[in-house]
Amino acid sequence: MRSMPMFKPRSLLLAPMVGITNRAFRTLVAELGEPGHFFTEMASAEAFAARAQYEEDYTDPRPLPGKTSIQFFARSEDSLQKACSMVAARTPETRPAGIDINFGCSAPHIRRMGGGSAWSADPEGSARLVRAARAAWPGLLSAKLRMGADDDYGRMRDYCQGLVAEGLDFLTFHPRTDGQKLRRGARHSFTQSLAQDLRTPLVANGDITDPQKFFTQGAAPAVDMSSIHSLMIGRQAVRAPWIFALCNQDGMSGKDGTAREFDRLAIGVRYLELVDALLPAPWKKESCRRFFTYYCEDLVFSHHIKYRLINAQDLAAMEMELEGYFREVPQDRMVVSPGPESQ
Repeated sequence: MRSMPMFKPRSLLLAPMVGITNRAFRTLVAELGEPGHFFTEMASAEAFAARAQYEEDYTDPRPLPGKTSIQFFARSEDSLQKACSMVAARTPETRPAGIDINFGCSAPHIRRMGGGSAWSADPEGSARLVRAARAAWPGLLSAKLRMGADDDYGRMRDYCQGLVAEGLDFLTFHPRTDGQKLRRGARHSFTQSLAQDLRTPLVANGDITDPQKFFTQGAAPAVDMSSIHSLMIGRQAVRAPWIFALCNQDGMSGKDGTAREFDRLAIGVRYLELVDALLPAPWKKESCRRFFTYYCEDLVFSHHIKYRLINAQDLAAMEMELEGYFREVPQDRMVVSPGPESQ
């Protein structure tokens, strides 16, 4: 039934991130080095089906629709099915490769609406949601989820098996509970167990900053990660948008075996240009603030420059702040990837 090809094993995927993985950011990443697959930021199936303002922007799969999935959270089967039907009817330039169902967002306002991880308490309803999407959408269909309310692996395994049985092409798993947030490391021993127990490709998400290390050393002592299909990278891709350029299709290092340099100033300025050209006016400042909060984390005086950027009046002022910072701290400007002798 699937009309789009699946990405290859050991691909590196760009995670959906609210307020970040919009068209501007995905274009920046694509220019630096394409991941195996992209995801839009989370959109509301209900709002999209009702043609609410900005929903076409939330669900814009460009610049590479054939490698992008739109992520929806939904409160009902009917709304998700209608949203999937509307996406399926799009013209080729705005029709994505896939649709991803969010079962993992634990933000209180999403849960209160009955979306995201609220579905983990209703396995049968969750399965019906996947079934409704599959009936309306012929392309790649996936779901992203967390552990749910607790660390009960058996409960989560059974829940995932119910979703997979309704026609998912792959599943992305972030092994943290709803209330954990980032207070404890992702428990990828659960990810490995789930990859072995399910009959569908499993993508690992959570705390993945070094794909090569994850694949070769495992996420924990004595944990073999060979059953993991691919990796999804989130916050690290904002800190270092060039991360996909440094890896082969199999998640290993150095595409051509040589060291590479990346100019933090030029990349930051390019992002500002893309935001200005591609995003709706009300999104521009907030999108930049979210981006630079992560992008500047590894700078020597990160607190200083983040404060200046977040409080800048507009995008032009942000560019001036960036230029001023790298003039004063030139050692922060260039990032050099390791060559083959230092790996």
